[in-house]
Amino acid sequence: MNLVPIDSVRPSTYNPRSADPRRLDLVALSLRKLGFVLPLYADAGGELLSGHQRHLVAQRLGLTHVPVARVPAMDLPERKAVNIAFNRGTNDFSAEDTPASLTAVLEQHDPHGLAAHLPDCPPERLFRCLDAVQVDTATLTRANAGRWVNYARNVAATLLGKGVAMPVICTPDNLAVNGIGRLQAMAERKAATVPVVYVSPAEADFARVMLNHLSMDFDIHTRYADVLRYNSFRRPRGRRSRLGRCFTFALLGRVSSKEFDITDPADLARWKATYGTTVCDFGAGLLDETRLLQAAGIDCTPFEPFLLDGGEISAPAARELTRRFLARIATGVRFDAVFLSAVLNSVPFLADRRHVVCIVAALCGPRTRVYACSSSTRQAGYRIAAGADFANHTDSQRIQFRLDYEPRVTLGDFGSTPKVQKYHTPREWYDLWHERFESVRVSESSNNVECVCSRPRPILPADLAAALSHEFDLPYPDGSRLGLVSDAVTAFARR
Repeated sequence: MNLVPIDSVRPSTYNPRSADPRRLDLVALSLRKLGFVLPLYADAGGELLSGHQRHLVAQRLGLTHVPVARVPAMDLPERKAVNIAFNRGTNDFSAEDTPASLTAVLEQHDPHGLAAHLPDCPPERLFRCLDAVQVDTATLTRANAGRWVNYARNVAATLLGKGVAMPVICTPDNLAVNGIGRLQAMAERKAATVPVVYVSPAEADFARVMLNHLSMDFDIHTRYADVLRYNSFRRPRGRRSRLGRCFTFALLGRVSSKEFDITDPADLARWKATYGTTVCDFGAGLLDETRLLQAAGIDCTPFEPFLLDGGEISAPAARELTRRFLARIATGVRFDAVFLSAVLNSVPFLADRRHVVCIVAALCGPRTRVYACSSSTRQAGYRIAAGADFANHTDSQRIQFRLDYEPRVTLGDFGSTPKVQKYHTPREWYDLWHERFESVRVSESSNNVECVCSRPRPILPADLAAALSHEFDLPYPDGSRLGLVSDAVTAFARR
């Protein structure tokens, strides 16, 4: 950490926090009473990844210098991801904490009342994070035994993996006031010592409230909107040698799809009797199930706007597949069935999901059935983000947390590629589909909600045009877009 001119660092343009005057006043109060117990974090070029509000308040207070720790060089997508990790890693968050819930707790603790008994921080102690000392890890873990927060540990471990070891804030008896997750993560990595900034016993309650409960609102759903649209589809899912649940639930009921083999003549005959012989795989992922169906003699048309090649989205390959899809649609092909397997749980916004359902309805004739599956609130990712205990080692490594912009939405993988997941209740799943289909039968199995839809409602041309304008101009990580809106409008008009 070094003291640098305040103008040598600058806010990032993509910081997903949005400040409000009242909470900025509390940041000013914290700096006035405690000083900088944590530094700002910036890259070599001076772009801030953590400390935007403190930097703003320091400017308003007329400070000429601020304490800054440098982070390793990262490309823009990684900086965006680490920015989120900093926003979760500075506080001792639990998975279920949101800015709204933290603000409620903050107000209950009356920060102004706690501050009234504290003197202002003297100038010589204003940058007290520069006086951080290395303390024996074993000493700190003994003092804090039984206070661990695995979620906070997971977020801290993400930052450690990026080369960032933030100080732990302690009282003189080594009790952590802020940074219990950072201490846990460093101890598990066998660090011999941990950087510590000490606060006095008189400052401890105020520091605990301000450092753990003062949090700005997340504006990630607007500032990261396009990133969230493609990141959820950016990772290769497990390769399939058998049809997944979405392609079998109406036939098998509660029987596992592992019991079904499309290459078996008897199973294939049963499948055809249920689903027909001309189908659409909408959101086909890695095309595994498309290929399985095609190899079995089923006429299967795939659509996948985020087609992966070598683990990354390939815009050229996606455009080519989309053109072939639209050419088939323009022929007026009549589908017996349309499948959406785990597509809509990865679509981050309700408006986007409604566009998808509109397009699916436009693909359907009077006899078409739609079979769709999505993650339900029974899934571990949602339950943990809602406050449930970890059930196993895999769960204990999760760093998902809830977002406030829509119910039952979480953000995860924010150490590398921030990914939104939407978890549906049966009622939500029904309402989403019933807008476009007269008949919607919803069921639940394991961790999914499922539905069979039929009898599509008439679609207003303006609704379909809006849906096509969205879905056929989706963004890509390379900055380009799908760019096939005109082709889509022409294909659906011919249809």
